[in-house]
Amino acid sequence: MFFRLYFLFIFMTFFTSNLLAEEIAPFKFAQKYTIDDIMNSREKSESFIREYLMWEGEFFSIARDKEKELIYDGYMLDEKTGKTVKCRYWSAPSKECLDVALCVKAISGDPFAAILLASGDKEKAKEKAVKILTGKMDSYMDYYRDYPGYGGFMPWYYIKDKVTPTDNWMEYVPSLDNGEWIWALLVAEKSLRKEGYAQLADRYGDYLSMLQKNAVKIFYDKEAMKVRADVHILDMKDVNSGYETAHDRLKYITGEHGVHEGVMIVTYITLFGNLTEKEKEAIWKDIKMVRVEHKYGTTWQGYWGSAHESWAYLFMPYRNMTHYRDLFRIREIIRSRNAEERGYPGLTASIGKPGEDGYLSACGIEGVGSQPVEYNYVFAPYGAFPMILEFSDRQEGNYGLAWLLNMLKARKMQGPLGGGESGTNDGTLVSYSKTVDGTFPILVALMGGLEKETTQMLKDYGVYEEFIKVMEQEYDETFGGEPLKEPAGFALPSVSVPVDKLSDYVCEK
Repeated sequence: MFFRLYFLFIFMTFFTSNLLAEEIAPFKFAQKYTIDDIMNSREKSESFIREYLMWEGEFFSIARDKEKELIYDGYMLDEKTGKTVKCRYWSAPSKECLDVALCVKAISGDPFAAILLASGDKEKAKEKAVKILTGKMDSYMDYYRDYPGYGGFMPWYYIKDKVTPTDNWMEYVPSLDNGEWIWALLVAEKSLRKEGYAQLADRYGDYLSMLQKNAVKIFYDKEAMKVRADVHILDMKDVNSGYETAHDRLKYITGEHGVHEGVMIVTYITLFGNLTEKEKEAIWKDIKMVRVEHKYGTTWQGYWGSAHESWAYLFMPYRNMTHYRDLFRIREIIRSRNAEERGYPGLTASIGKPGEDGYLSACGIEGVGSQPVEYNYVFAPYGAFPMILEFSDRQEGNYGLAWLLNMLKARKMQGPLGGGESGTNDGTLVSYSKTVDGTFPILVALMGGLEKETTQMLKDYGVYEEFIKVMEQEYDETFGGEPLKEPAGFALPSVSVPVDKLSDYVCEK
């Protein structure tokens, strides 16, 4: 009897101590909130956002090289504590664009950016953002001096003592990633100038002039009259290098590749490349959305329907046009309805593989892609970013935040660096990593993206009306025949990730 009572005492002590540890772990803030709070309480929704941004600030503060200020891919995490164990020291312009965007929001006085960078202190956040943007420009110029054949554009690269191309991007440069990056740089230059940082704005302006001068030479194939996807640089060290379409890789940004993230480089080349009208028309002729009638509404054909395919909406002012605003909203209705109908506890997107090192690309929305979806047994918090963007102009009633909250409540989806990367719907596995791609899109979306800033920038350059005209023509080509169908509204998650399969991160003091 004594021994049974003794072991019962030991068990209860252990069980109670674990419960207390969970209760006091400060990073497990999501447990304090409910979906009803997000949907119906402005005060609680705002509190959730503040706490979310405060913890993501822990990652933001270590997410880049402190000397060069270039963003890393992210970190591998300790499976017990969630703390960093190994830096993922590679990166790409597509990751830089997200970091630049957040700095733009900070120097513009965005209150959410101030929480992320400096616990709510707007002036301190501005100082940090300017420091980061200054260091970035130093690093961009250093890379250009080392590899002038890139013309100021960047490949995928390693960030060590020096910045060098990754092994598989030696003598090659991707247009897709650079297309994303250049739009963030354009807005950064205008925002810096507006906020009184004239000297740094001039440096960004000079760099952008170099990119504009080289963009067509590098990315436009005159004979094919198409925008190149991957480009072979004949001599990385020669400022007068020649360039050719990389025939052993993705050749051109055409078809559906020009509908998703690829649309950013195409739009840049046609607006800023000083091409003839005939050349512009030839480029856009090969780019066309495909109409899809899903049971929950009309949408465009995706590749997999992964959330990252809506990346351009974070930067480009498509939603200024009623047609695109409706199209974007319906896409997110379909995303939420599809997930709820299939019993998914979260939203999925191309992401790092839970349980092991690897990447799962074929994640998305069943029934809207040209490619089969294979890995929707996985959820990814960043899969909510387009839906968060859709509701970013309100503090409560944000369906995207409700889905994010439901995912964060899973085991190991909250840690000392903020939200988790990915997990399985059954709660058995998570990815022990924290990346920029899996985090920053949510942050930019919470701040409303760069839609308004890009609108003003395009007006300053005198090309806004052309942008609207081209995009309206692209819309009419596919959807102009009949109205969009929108038979359903947004859905909330109806199931949760099981929490009895894994333990949470241990909170170490």
